[in-house]
Amino acid sequence: MRGNAYWELSDMLKSALLLLGISLSWASGYLFIDAADHGLPPITGTAAMCAVAALVLLPGVAFGLRRPLLQPLQKRAWVPLTMGLTAVAWPNLSVVIAEQHVEPELAALVGTTVPIMTFLLTVFATRQTAYSHLRLLGVVVALSGMVIFVGWEDLVNDSSKSHAILMMMSGGLVFALNGILASYCARDLDECALAAWVVVFGAVILGLTAFAFERHQVSVPPVGVVGAVLTEGVLGMGLAMLGYYVLLSRAGAYFTSFYAYLVPLLGVLISTLVLGERMTTQHLGGLGVVLIGLWMLSTGSAHAGDKGAAQSAQDR
Repeated sequence: MRGNAYWELSDMLKSALLLLGISLSWASGYLFIDAADHGLPPITGTAAMCAVAALVLLPGVAFGLRRPLLQPLQKRAWVPLTMGLTAVAWPNLSVVIAEQHVEPELAALVGTTVPIMTFLLTVFATRQTAYSHLRLLGVVVALSGMVIFVGWEDLVNDSSKSHAILMMMSGGLVFALNGILASYCARDLDECALAAWVVVFGAVILGLTAFAFERHQVSVPPVGVVGAVLTEGVLGMGLAMLGYYVLLSRAGAYFTSFYAYLVPLLGVLISTLVLGERMTTQHLGGLGVVLIGLWMLSTGSAHAGDKGAAQSAQDR
């Protein structure tokens, strides 16, 4: 009995550390995206980061995790192709474009759009998630927290910032729709192999789009920009994605979904420490309200009937 308790505690600790590592990678990724924005056009920069991630994921899945890499392509190739657009290309590109006008800490906070959109879609559209007044109120509270963080005057008077926030929210909506697609069409596909191909197809889609629209805008980027692209590709999009699926298989969707609390909190903290951003009581209050809203939103999400919401918790 004592030995079993030890192993259970050890597994819990490993899962907690893995969750923290994933959340740190995603939260710090907003800094690297901000750095890449200063040296590459948005589509080209996003395509480069996804290409680096694909180079990490393909061998990592095939040789590190020893998963059937070709299984998703053999069974249903259109699924990873479609998800390359809805899970990788547009959601990541929307963040890169948005960070040309908003700070990394605000981008991390707006990333909470994904669980909000997922809840609304899976309650009112697909009926996969149980409705409750508390959880709907959590949506209102979380969105109110974002408004408090930004400031109503800035939101109304700074059109570039408000448009950037809406851009990121559109990426969150598309990602939430992707989660619903995955819950119906990807249940029998190996999740790790699927993740690798989703990133590959996302990189291809972005690369072709960048060639069509930005090939004349690209010049040799500074070393710092190259380093930011490599770091975000390896950590934020590559290893963090692998870690996410390992954690999902070890600890389940409910425990893994706690990243939604950690990423905005860590994103604000990292931006404050690294960039020297000044945190006001307004910022702290807005962040606190967002986290309260997410807690209300997640109440009861471990219950049966929330498969769609759990599936949609992939990514930032």
